[in-house]
Amino acid sequence: MVLCRRGEEPASLDLVASFLGLKGYIPRRADLLQYVTQDGDYWNHLTQAMRLARDGMTTTGMSWAASYRAADRTALDDFQRALAILKESLAWRRHGNVRRSEAALKRLERILQSEFVGPSMPTLSAMASVASAWNSYARGEIRQAHAGLDRLASDPLLAPVIRYNPRVRFEYLNLRALLHKGSALEDKNADRVSRMNEAEKALSALSEALQAAYEADSVEAAQDVAANIGWTLWLFWQQRLLAVLNDQDVQTVQGLSLRWLGLSEWICDRFGVGGSSAWNTVFVLRIARGHCDDKSGDLKRFQAQSPLPVGKMLEAVKPFQAAFSRAKGYDDWSNVAAFTLEENDAGRVFYGAHQVANLLLEFVWFRTHSEGLSHQVFAAVERLARVVQDLGSGQRRFFRESLKTLPEPLQIVAKDAAITG
Repeated sequence: MVLCRRGEEPASLDLVASFLGLKGYIPRRADLLQYVTQDGDYWNHLTQAMRLARDGMTTTGMSWAASYRAADRTALDDFQRALAILKESLAWRRHGNVRRSEAALKRLERILQSEFVGPSMPTLSAMASVASAWNSYARGEIRQAHAGLDRLASDPLLAPVIRYNPRVRFEYLNLRALLHKGSALEDKNADRVSRMNEAEKALSALSEALQAAYEADSVEAAQDVAANIGWTLWLFWQQRLLAVLNDQDVQTVQGLSLRWLGLSEWICDRFGVGGSSAWNTVFVLRIARGHCDDKSGDLKRFQAQSPLPVGKMLEAVKPFQAAFSRAKGYDDWSNVAAFTLEENDAGRVFYGAHQVANLLLEFVWFRTHSEGLSHQVFAAVERLARVVQDLGSGQRRFFRESLKTLPEPLQIVAKDAAITG
């Protein structure tokens, strides 16, 4: 890229600033020279933080949060500071700490509220608005989440960012989809037509989000939305909310849903993303159960149920079956759950209490189905009962209902463990 001929002054510093991604924010030559001759401390800290936040791990005693704070301290200007704080906020939310995510957003807001700074950073301002709406959603404040997205979409300065920045558009559409999905699945007071309409809106938003992810060249975003599509199709079919799928049999919908999850897992496997999440595994295991919902409490009737065999799942997810290897336990469903739990328990990854609880539930279900009652199963039920105590009320309710689908001896152990744990 030639900015000027030898001996000539650059025609416009804006051109250089634009090349650096900082158009309108570095107006003087001295500032530009400072930018390209700095020793790299800021970018080093920011890069380390992003890597650590993705892994959910620490290295040499420094956490990703500390690395983001170090980037903040070594920032040369408001752009660098705002970028580090925004990424810190997003990382806190991904790791389930909404309170700290919101605290970071408040620090960011003090920078963006400046009449000289805010207008020069529309992308960061728009992403901050989406992040705030995500936090509202995470707290269960659905109306506030809707209102936050509506304000962003109607803001004359920030709305164009949604249209022209595919990464922001992905986050916006992904949250819109989850809000519509929640209305479709959870609003039992709404009539069926309204719920089916919400279901269609959810899938439409997910489809657009997938396009935005690929447009942004973000494989991590692509795998995330692909998994969302697969799991959402399954949930909507269970409640007969999609006219196009309502008449399909369970095997057909299992295959369709699992192929989307297969795409997601294949992306994770090939591109090395998604390592801090076990949700794909949980979704695959739950879809594999199909219509198995016996609540008799009788062990023989429980074992008489017919979940989808692993081999048929591998056939259904072609051409993405390579991501589901025997090394990960894909010869027996209970081995899949056991392998994933071992990854967490050995400290190679960190999944968090909610994901661990789901993995324990699936391990108990499938190991009991294949081998009956055993010491391993009883120990896992006791652990599950203890882990569930630290979850939110809605999540605890889900596991209480799920435990009712297990044989009666396991239900008794779970109740005793919850009392004594």
